[in-house]
Amino acid sequence: MRAKEQLEPILSESSEKHDYACMVCGTVLTYGEREQKLVCNYCGKETSSQISCPEGHFVCDDCHSSEALVFLDRMAESEKSTEPREIVEIAFRHPSFSFHGPEHHSLVPAAIMIAMKNRGLKKSDGEPVTVDIVRHGIRRGSKIPGGYCGYAGTCGACVGAGIAIALYLGSTPKRGPQRKEAHAATIAALTKSEDGLVRCCKRATLYGISAAMEVLRDDRGMDLGEIPQLGSCGSWEKNRDCAKEDCIFYPDQTSG
Repeated sequence: MRAKEQLEPILSESSEKHDYACMVCGTVLTYGEREQKLVCNYCGKETSSQISCPEGHFVCDDCHSSEALVFLDRMAESEKSTEPREIVEIAFRHPSFSFHGPEHHSLVPAAIMIAMKNRGLKKSDGEPVTVDIVRHGIRRGSKIPGGYCGYAGTCGACVGAGIAIALYLGSTPKRGPQRKEAHAATIAALTKSEDGLVRCCKRATLYGISAAMEVLRDDRGMDLGEIPQLGSCGSWEKNRDCAKEDCIFYPDQTSG
């Protein structure tokens, strides 16, 4: 990996951010089993990671997701949709969102809480859902590293479902029933993700919002609109690793 003083030539190799695989050159990333010390091509920070580019590039999680998190922060205040699925699709289409990446971990709680805020729904304690609460969820999700789904035995987007429920309930480590319910949302999302497929951050995000919406509907009587439907993926053509017919969100190619 190149040292900090060699960063400028790397950054000038391409003026366009690649939204799939390596952000610098678009090459398929290597997911190793052991961490190595790597220097971010954008900020120069040295960090340990198991994910790198075969061409010698590396982009840290902060640089990978920074633009998307700024976009989500703006959405917290300006987005008017009341549908989590619609909010998610808006983010999917925004150029700040790469196809895969840790920004999806923040998108799940953001979509749920924005929908609640715009519907005028309140937290379990009767307090309104505010822009600050949405942003709190975005920050919580941003602490979950990239690649968690393969390296930590859980998925950041699925944890995002638990974050949303924890925010709604005001869960803390010292509140047992609320903590249990937030965990149940994460478990519900992870149960959906037990599909045996390689990672897809779009699919995981749909699992995450589906689980959170179902928990709020079934346990709290809260309707947040239509839950993502089977065959409803609009992103599959961009996914080099798309599982196609093995994924429940893959569109039926024989219809229409």
